Amino acid sequence: MIISKTPYRIPLTGGGTDLDFYYKKRSGSLFSLAINQYVYVHLHHRKVDKNYLVQTTKSEFTSKIDNISHFLIRETLKYFKLKEKLHVATYTTVPTNTGLGSSSAMVIGLINCITKFKNIKISNKKIIKTAYKIERKICKQYGGWQDQTISQMGGLIQMNISKDEKLQIKKKSVNNEIDKKIKNNFLLVYTKKKRISSKVVLSQKKRKSKILDYYDNIKSLNKKLLFSMRSNNPKYIADIFNKHWENKKKLSSKMTSNVIDNLYFRLMKNYNFLGGKLIGAGGGGFFLMVTPDKKKTISLLNRDKIAFIDFRIEKFGAKIIEG
Repeated sequence: MIISKTPYRIPLTGGGTDLDFYYKKRSGSLFSLAINQYVYVHLHHRKVDKNYLVQTTKSEFTSKIDNISHFLIRETLKYFKLKEKLHVATYTTVPTNTGLGSSSAMVIGLINCITKFKNIKISNKKIIKTAYKIERKICKQYGGWQDQTISQMGGLIQMNISKDEKLQIKKKSVNNEIDKKIKNNFLLVYTKKKRISSKVVLSQKKRKSKILDYYDNIKSLNKKLLFSMRSNNPKYIADIFNKHWENKKKLSSKMTSNVIDNLYFRLMKNYNFLGGKLIGAGGGGFFLMVTPDKKKTISLLNRDKIAFIDFRIEKFGAKIIEG
């Protein structure tokens, strides 16, 4: 039995500039953070009955790999040309389709299990590129590069993508100031809305000529990110997230809704937040919010039964924890 543990990610600034319609025109750059929420992938060789058993939100039992309906798991197994009949199971600590990169984290976790199972020596960058190829090219799930990268690498990552698709990945040191900022001032607040990220992203691609300038604005926020994360004043990072959100809302009509806008207004008015932004592709999932007094804010959220995650940075990327 092999089990992998892979962290989810939170985009900080520059999110979306890792989409090919942007970086092939103007190059991409972003900061993203791995957090202590995870997907666990279990891989086990079924030697007795010689059938595939796949367990996610439902269970599948089949003798043929092409009959596996979970396309990401099916195509990952096929990519590595595995002849063994396997038991694959996934478990997550947060809901899927909520902007935390769950699909990519699952593929990264499965690749790590497979390479351990087959004793394949492979670099981090090769795992990232393989996961991207399976998810984006083979399975046609349109999106960027950051989800696979952060899940594999962990920590705080600065990522640059050239116009000819060369990746530059820098793992930034996380000092006490940054660690304290995340611990004392950041919360994820759940919108209770799920969405298919590729549909939201494709809605932008259709009108890409109109939105490149908005992504330029989003990318420009990278310049002040590290300073604001190290500052004792949480308003600096809150202002950056507010500017990010104002530009992000202009990218697509699917980015927000009356329900999401009303929730953001309520969070700012009633729960002691300084600012924030919707993370991921948009349309639902979680707000990343900044508060000057986390204890007070959590008390208010609990009082009104608003779902949230009090997270920490995960300094390590995907790893095998058993097997």
